[in-house]
Amino acid sequence: DEVIRHLTCELNAMHLKFATVCSSNMNRSMEAHSQLKARDFIVRSFGTGTNVRLPGPSQDKPNVYEFGTPYKDILEDLRKKDVNLYTQNGLIGMLERNVKIKEAPERWQDLD
Repeated sequence: DEVIRHLTCELNAMHLKFATVCSSNMNRSMEAHSQLKARDFIVRSFGTGTNVRLPGPSQDKPNVYEFGTPYKDILEDLRKKDVNLYTQNGLIGMLERNVKIKEAPERWQDLD
C-alpha cells in the first residue's frame, strides 16, 4: 500500500497522461479510467468500435448507441426498456458509475 502511494506520487509529479481503451468505452476502459482518476492521474478513455454496443434481451438484439450519446441518456433508455434485466446483468450499475466519471463515450478514431 505504501509502495503504491509512493509510486503514485512520483508518477503524478511527472505529469504523465494516460488513455484507456476498450471497444465501446463502457466497461474495461471506464473501470481503468475510474481507478486512475481516483489516484489523481490525468486520464481519458475511449472506445474503438463503430458504435457503442451493449447486451440486449438476446444475443441477436444488442442495444446500439452512437458514440457521444450521454451515459445518462443510455441509462434512462435501459431503465425504460427493462430495469430488472439491465440491473441483473450489471449494465445499470456500470452506467451509474460511468455517469460520475464523464459525460459520454468517446471514439478513439474521432479524436482530433
